Amino acid sequence: MDTSLDLRAGRLSLLLAPRNLVHSMVITCIARLALEGTVWVLDGGNCFAARQVARTLRCQGSALEDALERIRLARAFTCYQMVALLAETPPSPAPILVLELLATFQDENVSLAERQRLLGQSLAYLRRLSSRAAVLVTASLPLERQIGCLLQDLEEAADQVWRFENPVVATAQYRLF
Repeated sequence: MDTSLDLRAGRLSLLLAPRNLVHSMVITCIARLALEGTVWVLDGGNCFAARQVARTLRCQGSALEDALERIRLARAFTCYQMVALLAETPPSPAPILVLELLATFQDENVSLAERQRLLGQSLAYLRRLSSRAAVLVTASLPLERQIGCLLQDLEEAADQVWRFENPVVATAQYRLF
């Protein structure tokens, strides 16, 4: 399967897929972008795997250390931290990958109305960032029911949405006799 994503400056893209597929696509994407120049990775799900990126780069026979040095990593663990991280990210032409944005919005100690307000702020910052750079936001499926409305807001804000589902595997019915 081709897991390359067409990221373009001026567009806010959203990748929705099962966690394992999101992970492999993001690793490939980060490695490819790091070969070309600086790439920002804003990790909201504590899922960035530097070893796997390094392994992917090494398999391509590229200058590993140079490519890894071009990856700018920052992590957020709460929705408040994610908003602050997006606000502090400088607008630049370097691509930005926001991994598992909605994972930071699953905090049940924050009211849904507050999470919606914070997501609105996050979307405004993402729009600002996407005016100069390619921005990719990821979310793993399935999402918890409580943040379904937040996903809808995120999908509506995106210029491009890639949605991948686990394939339905047909099971053969065995005959008893």
